[in-house]
Amino acid sequence: MSRAIKDGLQKLQQYVTSTKSRLTKIVNGQGDAGTRAVPAQTGKDDAEIGLRLDYGDKFTKSGKEYRRYKLQVNKQAANPTLKAMAAKNSHKVWAEADLQINPAPDNADQVAADFFSDLEKDLDAKTK
Repeated sequence: MSRAIKDGLQKLQQYVTSTKSRLTKIVNGQGDAGTRAVPAQTGKDDAEIGLRLDYGDKFTKSGKEYRRYKLQVNKQAANPTLKAMAAKNSHKVWAEADLQINPAPDNADQVAADFFSDLEKDLDAKTK
């Protein structure tokens, strides 16, 4: 796996978990499929992190509702490796992970930790 993507994923996790509102936004699955979840496209965080999470489809499994999230590289990435990857294909999905949104999870912090772990595992599997 690219070191740049792994570093960006850690920054993204820190960004999401650093404020309750960002964490709640992800855990609740608010947003339309195909739109950006985090970080906001404007501002320094977008370039500094270099990665983004986009909303995927909602689906039901075993009576529970889930939201799929997709990890993609930003064209505005400050990291030259990420910027070059995005220049080739900014819509490439580098990793995906599903998050249960209904019923809402009890421990948002643990759910987020598991979610980012799932993203990293999928990234490892797709980049081997």
